[in-house]
Amino acid sequence: MTIQVTDSFNQLKIVSGNVVQYYKYATVKSLSPVSDSKGDFAVIINFIVDDKNNPLVLKMKDISNQGTWINTAVGVNIAIEAISDWMHTDNPSTDVTITGWTSPLGQEPMATSIPVVIASDQASIPVSAAIAYPLGDWSDTQSVSVTIARNEVGIEKTPTMLRATSGGTVASGAFSVSFANVGTATATVLTVNLEPGETVSFDAGAINNTLGSIAYTASATGILLIIALT
Repeated sequence: MTIQVTDSFNQLKIVSGNVVQYYKYATVKSLSPVSDSKGDFAVIINFIVDDKNNPLVLKMKDISNQGTWINTAVGVNIAIEAISDWMHTDNPSTDVTITGWTSPLGQEPMATSIPVVIASDQASIPVSAAIAYPLGDWSDTQSVSVTIARNEVGIEKTPTMLRATSGGTVASGAFSVSFANVGTATATVLTVNLEPGETVSFDAGAINNTLGSIAYTASATGILLIIALT
């Protein structure tokens, strides 16, 4: 039976026939690509509580609604990158319903905002009393905390794909990098052997984290397919 996998209400939603399942991203511990003896690929999702005892297995050949999640080493890595991005944007709603007012709190257009006023007998509030330290890059005890508007446009990440047949280095600053040995000879990633058919992925984790440089070696027969998000 085919399944559909989507990001819905900041949760991983899986639909199989008449069965609908939701998984909170906060419960996920790790994402891993695997392949079996038949050459079928899958994403293994391990959870914090039931780590490796009861993993969720998403077989690429069963997923019908994600066109790029094909049943190959490249496809399974694309699936992992997509789910990782969904997890990075896990920002639960902060909407609050107030009696007589249903619009969200926070920074919104004037027509949908809740107006507030200072008391008519409020004493003067100097700016220096509210902001005692300079804005900008400063130590945490001498900074003014700010938040980004919840309707702020996200930062676009640039995907790149490289088929390497010689040694090189993925420069530092990437959000995630995946390597798949699609050749017939051994290649290396960070001086560790990557055998034919094996894949490995690196993810910087939290938002704004980036990876350091990653050295690799490849050859005409130990070909590396490299996917990076920068």
